[in-house]
Amino acid sequence: MRQSDVGAGAVVETRMKVPDGDAVQRVWAVAAGGGPAAAVVEVGNEASTAFAVALVVQAPGAVLSVNTAGVTVGGQPVLSWDHLPAGAAVGHDAIEALLEVEGGTTPGLDLKGRDVVAAVWPLPHTARMAVSASLGRGMVPAPSDLPDAEAVVRGWQAHLDRGARIEVPDEGLARRIDRNRRRWLGQTGRMETLDVAELCELSVRLDHHGYHDDAEVVLDEVAARWTTEAPTERLTAFTVHHDLTDDQKTAVRFVEAVAEAVEAAARTGSAVPVDPVERFLIATGQDRAAQDLRRLELGPAEPPAEGLRAELVADHCEDLLVAPGFRSAWRGGSLSVYGLPTRFGTLSYAVRWHGARPAMLWELDSRPGPDPVVIRAPGLDESWSSQDPAGETLLAAPQ
Repeated sequence: MRQSDVGAGAVVETRMKVPDGDAVQRVWAVAAGGGPAAAVVEVGNEASTAFAVALVVQAPGAVLSVNTAGVTVGGQPVLSWDHLPAGAAVGHDAIEALLEVEGGTTPGLDLKGRDVVAAVWPLPHTARMAVSASLGRGMVPAPSDLPDAEAVVRGWQAHLDRGARIEVPDEGLARRIDRNRRRWLGQTGRMETLDVAELCELSVRLDHHGYHDDAEVVLDEVAARWTTEAPTERLTAFTVHHDLTDDQKTAVRFVEAVAEAVEAAARTGSAVPVDPVERFLIATGQDRAAQDLRRLELGPAEPPAEGLRAELVADHCEDLLVAPGFRSAWRGGSLSVYGLPTRFGTLSYAVRWHGARPAMLWELDSRPGPDPVVIRAPGLDESWSSQDPAGETLLAAPQ
């Protein structure tokens, strides 16, 4: 048995060795129009000989029915198919009954019983069968009426490509990056399952990877939940979004939520990201509130320093640090980052190698400001810095 992710984990593929090849199962989930979400289970024969696929639905104590469209449990559709099974049986001994059917005939597809349904499909070489299972209540479309695995992979890839592009010299890490991004984007559709602190963490991760529209949806949910909990996390989420987008209109919409979080932090003695909150308040025309914030003398909160983004860029100090957490395991490999948001602007850079020396190419689409941005790469060459918004240079060999 071998299992792997296809398309950043949007499709899970499981291969099982059979004589002369593989039986291949692929599973994915899709939104089914206005109805419930559905999971699709597809099995294909990539062997040179035929085999049969059996599918079992168990619902102890419930009444199960089989018809030409699929399976119902207690009258509720739970399974649909396009191609009729060659055999089906219902009841606690359904599997044994199905195995006793001779010549591929079927006891019928208008069956009713309790506990178990079993069905079987013969699969010759290259053939496939698929069923769709409801993940909620309501009619479940047949597999042919739902996006196939390739469409799901393409759709998720297009979704992921809206963010920053990160290419690391580690295939396992590259897969984890896409898988994590897919998970974060998916969580925006079930925010009711997350508490405020988890929503704030989700928003920060989305913003750090360039999914600002999705992060804004999450922040709307945070602002709508009146609470005194997690003031540090709330302030971090709102200020990270403002620093990375420089969106004054959106910031104005969140002024009240930020004020509530500052008030909660003052009451509980929680740490506050003072400089980012001050920038937020000044940008929204709340100069007096910014002065009051300083007078509160709240303890400063540390900037987010975990995760891959902290290894690729740091923008919480006066200078912009490129690849501050460059891993020794990456030496000799290519690292590329495109469209990574920072509070100084959108950054792209690449690290290539000339023997033992790293070469760096960079481009910063910087925001207007009185002073040029100083760019450094302490993880590669502590002595190097530049004020040029774009360029390339050969750095010193790492010690």
